[in-house]
Amino acid sequence: MLKLTDELRKILAEPQGKLYEGEGIEPIMRALSEANFVILACVGDIVTYYTLKSKFKPDIVVIDGRSVRKYINSNIKAEIERMTLSYTLIKAKNPASHITEDLVEKLFKAIELAKSGNKVKVFVDGEEDLAVMPLAIMLPKGSLIVYGQPKRGVVAITLSREKKSEIFDLVKRMEVLGGDTLDKLRRWFNGDVG
Repeated sequence: MLKLTDELRKILAEPQGKLYEGEGIEPIMRALSEANFVILACVGDIVTYYTLKSKFKPDIVVIDGRSVRKYINSNIKAEIERMTLSYTLIKAKNPASHITEDLVEKLFKAIELAKSGNKVKVFVDGEEDLAVMPLAIMLPKGSLIVYGQPKRGVVAITLSREKKSEIFDLVKRMEVLGGDTLDKLRRWFNGDVG
């Protein structure tokens, strides 16, 4: 398991991709209309909701039933449920400010399913915010990750070898609390898995 350090918390508070400022569907539409992508992954309930409302069907959604650590509105939760009924559901455990081996393994399973044409919903018991990092390492080049930047808008990360390397360098700076999460991510980054 990996844990976020105070130093990394400050770095990750800044957008790790291109920021599209605004609220609602509008920044999502700008982000997605400018991109060509192999796989589209959304991390966060509100981003997922507005992406689905904008008629895009992400290949992978990662949600936890919360937004900025508060439970989301029951109407938004119900709408996400309705719009993802056809998605394969995977459940993962991941406490706030951590990346667990369970999360990494479940995200990898989601990516494998998405590569074969399935739509996948990963529901995280805990917090999904840091799922962006393992996704960035494991998704194929040319994929797009979108996530919310609180009070600012939506961030879109287009995955190139350089961006994947940059994110992996941040992951390597996390505190290792045991297990082989970092080693697994290193193997995926190096292309030794999958």
